Amino acid sequence: MSQRDTILKEIISDPELMAKYNIKKAELEKLGCHAPYHKKIIEVMATIINANDNNRTERQIYSTIKNIHKI
Repeated sequence: MSQRDTILKEIISDPELMAKYNIKKAELEKLGCHAPYHKKIIEVMATIINANDNNRTERQIYSTIKNIHKI
């Protein structure tokens, strides 16, 4: 398991997020910072983690997230 995956699991394992986005424990075990993503929140968080780890600027990360949401 990569450090990125560990960070994503740690963030998504928050009980409030799990309840709000209907994420099951079984889903949590399979999470990773790679596609395919089954929920938009996981895709957004993975994108932020990956882009930040690749030294992208905040503006570049924001543009990528806008693309995900088609804003």
